[in-house]
Amino acid sequence: MGKDRRSSVRVGDILDDSQLCHIIKKCIGDGSWQLVSAELRPAAAEGIAGFLGDHFRLTVRIKLDGRLVIIRLFVKSLPLNNAPKAEFIDEHHFNKKEVSIFKLLDEMDILVEDANPFVANALLYNESILVMRDLTPEGYSTTNQLQTFDLPHVLVTLASVARFHAAFANHETKKSLALQRPYSIVEEHPHINVESNFKDTPWIHSGAKLSANIINTFSNKYNTIPDLETKFLKQFLEACDELAEHKETLNVVLHKDLWVNNIMFKYENGVPINSILVDFQCVRYGPPAFDVTFFIYNTTSRSFREQYEGTYLKHYFNIFTEFLDVHTKSRLKVLGYDFEDFLRWIEYSKRFAGLGGIMLGPYVLMDPGTAQVTFDDPATFEKLTNEDRSEPVLAHARRCAEYKRRLVDINEEFVERYVRP
Repeated sequence: MGKDRRSSVRVGDILDDSQLCHIIKKCIGDGSWQLVSAELRPAAAEGIAGFLGDHFRLTVRIKLDGRLVIIRLFVKSLPLNNAPKAEFIDEHHFNKKEVSIFKLLDEMDILVEDANPFVANALLYNESILVMRDLTPEGYSTTNQLQTFDLPHVLVTLASVARFHAAFANHETKKSLALQRPYSIVEEHPHINVESNFKDTPWIHSGAKLSANIINTFSNKYNTIPDLETKFLKQFLEACDELAEHKETLNVVLHKDLWVNNIMFKYENGVPINSILVDFQCVRYGPPAFDVTFFIYNTTSRSFREQYEGTYLKHYFNIFTEFLDVHTKSRLKVLGYDFEDFLRWIEYSKRFAGLGGIMLGPYVLMDPGTAQVTFDDPATFEKLTNEDRSEPVLAHARRCAEYKRRLVDINEEFVERYVRP
């Protein structure tokens, strides 16, 4: 395995002195302090995987009132050693979307001290860099990329998703009342509703090619279907069109990238007691059901979904309703948005959710070290993104039985539900 190019990145490559000073003051207040050291190391070496940026842990040591204080931070930056990826991120406004979310969260004033927060505060954010407190010392961690969630993990995550959705629904209601007219977040942040990948793009076409190759190579059920790539592509493009702002129902800001590495858990006696949602580069605007199903299809097995769907959907909706203010509840009543309507949107959103699992699975189910070598090479980035990623994915599937099983299962389910009929 090649050396991680990020290991040569230094603090000064991504943060200037004024930015570092700003971060320290956000952490300690206005006291007098002296910088002792600032150490940066790649987070990928610790199992932190991420596609849309470089990830680091930053340890800052300062002297404060005669004592040594250690500040532990998590940093995400534009790739410094992969120009094609940096251009890809910039072109599609991924970081601009995340900046908008933190601006909105600041405006909503919900990032206050909370024993069970559902999102983490940002100490510094712009379109090049995001700096947050490292949540690991506070007891938060992610799960292994191949581990499917059990019911406690699903319920605690959906509680945070519900609070996330309710916060934006309440914000739009508050703004509508102040303006005395219907208000939508996309009025001020239109790029939130711009889709970068899930539309008729080379990325989707190459995904259809890969899905056909996965089925034809590994499936014992559906490897005789003719013209499978074309059939996958037709369903993929139709599914892409389904995630949109729908005027006749409730729309909220959607995370739209809820897989294991974007959800951090805190445990008590081995049981998850809270989850924090991170990474808002892929947000969209649409019916809440799309977030729920996207999360479920990326983190659970088909047998789990069939056994517990009624339980986790009711749990989500109850918490969502609990965190709505009275004016938003009245607005939803006018829209006719109740539990039954939510369930109808759940069924409507499942094809897009299946597509999300299919498209992201080859990346996010691969162990971080292999994923870095496979997908983060500037020489092959564009080819694997826009032409054909089958060779490295199939090769890894042959080496890792669980990776293969997860990819085959999600693709076979999609064939059964949408392609074969």
